[in-house]
Amino acid sequence: MSHLLVTPPSNLYKSPQRGIALLITLVILALLAVFMTEFSFETKLETRGIQNYQASFKARNAVKSMFKAVLEGLKGQNEVKFFRVYLQGLQYNFSEFSGNDCTLLNPCKPVKLIAGVIADFPDVIFYTPYIRPIDHLFNLNRIRKNNPGTPEDLDLHNQFVNILKNMKSVSGQVSLEVSSIDRIYAALFDWTDGDQEPYEMIGIEHYQDLQTEYEIKNQKLDKLSEILLIDGIAESGIPFDNSQSGPGNWKKYFTVFPVENRAEGFEQPRINVNLATENEIVDFLMQFENQADSSTSQTFIAKAIEIGSTLKLITSGEKGKTYNSSSEIQKSLDSSPTTSDLPVVAKQFFVPYSNWYEINLKTEIENVQAEVNAFVSVNRKPDHSVEKLIIHEFLLR
Repeated sequence: MSHLLVTPPSNLYKSPQRGIALLITLVILALLAVFMTEFSFETKLETRGIQNYQASFKARNAVKSMFKAVLEGLKGQNEVKFFRVYLQGLQYNFSEFSGNDCTLLNPCKPVKLIAGVIADFPDVIFYTPYIRPIDHLFNLNRIRKNNPGTPEDLDLHNQFVNILKNMKSVSGQVSLEVSSIDRIYAALFDWTDGDQEPYEMIGIEHYQDLQTEYEIKNQKLDKLSEILLIDGIAESGIPFDNSQSGPGNWKKYFTVFPVENRAEGFEQPRINVNLATENEIVDFLMQFENQADSSTSQTFIAKAIEIGSTLKLITSGEKGKTYNSSSEIQKSLDSSPTTSDLPVVAKQFFVPYSNWYEINLKTEIENVQAEVNAFVSVNRKPDHSVEKLIIHEFLLR
């Protein structure tokens, strides 16, 4: 009897199809895992993007509403009341410096307030408004209009030197010698004068042979920040604005807007005595020290400290007391024993109301910020009320 031999299957043998199927399954699972992770990330990213857009939309609407309110305040309110009553308390009370370094002409950086301070915007965080008159600032675009070496140019150069020689660098050191300031003045002239001729006063031909990274503009400055392109400005170490350390900065003293009131025949800036502090009045007058234009005005400037003290006694000694005209300012000086012998030139240096303003406003929602930066001017009627308001620069971001 024959038997059929059957070989038992080996435990070591595996079908190739089973291994391939397992590998494909693992690859599919890995791809699914990657896909789901990416899908989850994309979903969160899109959700966050939508939330940011909504927050940005609300913040921008809030800051635009705030800007409109400020314009209405400048146009409809008495200027002194707007700054002294509405603005000054807000800036000082919430300032991180508690008002020590804050003035109406030189406000501190905007400070974050708590959410809900305005009922119409319960979710919006507002910052303290940065609004300042700028009629007293040195207009850098005046430099390009004068012929080098003329009396007008010499006086402007002298004022520029007086401002910069008392400013300090970011490190706190006195930053510049007069020779260095002369070079910066010459560079500003050559950068903006509109031709290829060098500024030859004080023996400087600044951009004639100097290689620069940027093409020389040869036009007026449109923004103050453009000065950082000019040779010697950044190297001076003087901070650009009050976001850097240092008691003085370019933004505090300079502008590129025509703040001098040519309609009244004045080619130099004037300071608002109703809003300036005593020290600011003295500091402003000392910019014109050693001018060659007039011995009369030099006699006036020689008593800068007495003038500052006399004018501020009126505005601070009696609540709500303000000057309403240049003649009232001159009358105060004439009636004071320390300044009664001065020439009648007060209207050359002082104004009772401002015509130019810088505005910086900021809001925030869910860590998304919106900001308005603007420069505006006003045309005033004889009674100093605002007839027309003009926006010269507006940036919303």
